Amino acid sequence: MTSTPETERLGRSAEDYLEAIGELCGLHGHAQVSSIAERLGVRKPSVTAALRKLAAEGLITYAPYAPVVLTEKGQEYAARVMSAHSTLRRFMHEVAGLPPKRADETACLMEHMLTAEEIAGIAARLP
Repeated sequence: MTSTPETERLGRSAEDYLEAIGELCGLHGHAQVSSIAERLGVRKPSVTAALRKLAAEGLITYAPYAPVVLTEKGQEYAARVMSAHSTLRRFMHEVAGLPPKRADETACLMEHMLTAEEIAGIAARLP
């Protein structure tokens, strides 16, 4: 049985891949293995292995040497991860006073540990 974003969360690595793919798709309409590897600072074989897992979960469409695109389910999950990251980055910068780079790094760690309800609570307290 595959997991669904609504009931079960993916691991941190898978969420990082989905976030990177979502950002690249937002910029270019698709993502390439090399672009994903560069964005995440990993090697192409690691990206390929992750893409196979995400495809098996029904979150992306992937074929070797072809552009990677998010499925509808993948778009929804990636949007939630990107929104959580943005909310937490804003909170860490605007409320906690961290410099932008550190706020971004901290948000990346926090987005995988907090629930959607906790992040919504933080969002409600943003100026």
